[in-house]
Amino acid sequence: MSKISIIIPTFNRRDYITIALDSVLKQTYKDYEIIIIDDGSNDDTKEVLKSYQGNLRYFYQDNSGIPTTRNKGIREARGDYIAFLDSDDYWLPEKLERQIECFSKNPHYGMVATRCSSIRPDGKLREKNRPGKSGWVLIDLFKANFIRTSSAMIKKECFGKVEMFDESLPECEEYDLWLRIARKYPVGFINDPLTVYTDNPKGVSTDSLVGRLLRLKVLEKNYLKECIPSPIYRKRLASNYHYVGRHYLKRGKKIEGKKYLKNALALNPVNLKIFFYYALSLFK
Repeated sequence: MSKISIIIPTFNRRDYITIALDSVLKQTYKDYEIIIIDDGSNDDTKEVLKSYQGNLRYFYQDNSGIPTTRNKGIREARGDYIAFLDSDDYWLPEKLERQIECFSKNPHYGMVATRCSSIRPDGKLREKNRPGKSGWVLIDLFKANFIRTSSAMIKKECFGKVEMFDESLPECEEYDLWLRIARKYPVGFINDPLTVYTDNPKGVSTDSLVGRLLRLKVLEKNYLKECIPSPIYRKRLASNYHYVGRHYLKRGKKIEGKKYLKNALALNPVNLKIFFYYALSLFK
């Protein structure tokens, strides 16, 4: 039985998935299995994957969305650790080895992630993205998400305590899971860019307003209100209410914009920018 189960969900990514798979096969750490969950692709993804037969386990399902697809992979996993890799991202060769070393030195960690680089569709590379922290990082993660899905490796046993991805969230499902893990476990973070993600305009996170509304659904969960110090909780939510309210106003939806801006002002009444946009919503 392999030590690491690598879960790669895919949907119509025949032009990207071989890059992801090749980066796995080039890993210096070799004790892994690869699980492909094809979420209803109607291109020739399955044909492209035939050349990798013997190196992976392939599952096809009707299109169900990314959290359901990842959960299917978790249920099929045989390893002690779960590593996620989106099919348009890739890893540097030492990524898995560095994470296993971190777990070995810190057996109490529930998850170990790495810093990322990003590559645009035109091939331009941004060498380093947001840095992260190790330890009990719930408050830091609540302030800002610094973990990309393709950089995360999680002890499989964690899912017994925090459950899997919330399938009601078509976006932000990974952030929701990170927060639940960070509530129960210390987290490791390797501040070297061992993961590369694609800034893909055809990816799932294409509507910033929808994404922020789903993020609010995550941040408003009752356990966070109980765990996060009130000033930090109120400031974070106010910032997101403010963003949503402004974007509703830009779309000409005054009633919705006013509602969210009013909520933002109630949480952070001394913020002049929020006050300005709330006043604007009254007269626009």
